[in-house]
Order: sequence, then structure tokens, then C-alpha cells
Amino acid sequence: MAVRYIAMVTVQVRDFDGMVAWYRDVLGLGIGWLEAGEFCTLTMPGGEAVLALATDHPDRINDRPGTGWTPSLAVDDLDDMVGRLRGQGVQFDAEEEGGDEGYRLVRVRDPEGNPIGLTA
Repeated sequence: MAVRYIAMVTVQVRDFDGMVAWYRDVLGLGIGWLEAGEFCTLTMPGGEAVLALATDHPDRINDRPGTGWTPSLAVDDLDDMVGRLRGQGVQFDAEEEGGDEGYRLVRVRDPEGNPIGLTA
């Protein structure tokens, strides 16, 4: 029941195409998985860290820069972690399963309300 690594950090963006181009062309990141207009993973040269851009949660974007970031942590046993967090009264936002993509993501909030994704 341990966190293994940062699986991904997701940035909610308004101008999806413009932001994908900026991270690709200006920062030199590679394009991984792309769902046009909605979600894109960006790969780091020589590393396993993943940065993602998304438009799927516009409610997370506001006028305060830096508030649209969500780290996702890979854990050993997601069901066990969810049970333990529920028992500690942690606030849960959502649980998602990605049919064809085969992912499972649980979103929780830290004590100050910052979102954190958990995945197996």
C-alpha cells in the first residue's frame, strides 16, 4: 500500500491546441496519447514522468495562475488505498475507469482542497 511514483501531472488548459503546440514546440516534449481537443500526454526525453494537458474539467480553471495542476500518483494497491483513505475521512471527487484505455483513476482532495489523482 505504498505510492510508487508520480504517474502524471495534469494541467487544465483553455486553448488546448495552442498549449499542445507550445509544450511540443517550445519545451520540446513529445506527444504521447492524444484525444483531439480534450486530452494529451506529453513525454519527457529520457524519463518516465508524464505531463498531461486536458480540457475535461473546466471547473478547475480559474483566474489564479497555477491552480489547474493535478498530480497523479501510482500506488501499489488502489483498492486498499481507497479503503484506507475513506476510513480517514479523505474527500473524494471522482472515480473514473477508462474502458478501452484500461485505466482507473480516483481523485481525492488534500486538506487544503488541492486535487490529487491516484492510479494503480
